[in-house]
Amino acid sequence: MKRRRALLPLPERAARIMARFKSIRWLDEDEKALFALGFAATPEERWKLVRNHIQLFNSSAGSRRRV
Repeated sequence: MKRRRALLPLPERAARIMARFKSIRWLDEDEKALFALGFAATPEERWKLVRNHIQLFNSSAGSRRRV
């Protein structure tokens, strides 16, 4: 049976995937970074990223309810 290797940290995995995206000309660097992060993340990490993004969005001054 194959042994599972230890999972590399997310930034390192994302950097490796982003290096593969160098030849894609129709994407900017920001889009490449975003796609690489999404592809590199495990489902749990992806869920954490989404929750953090939503929390940041909800805590901004423009999104608060005005009473």
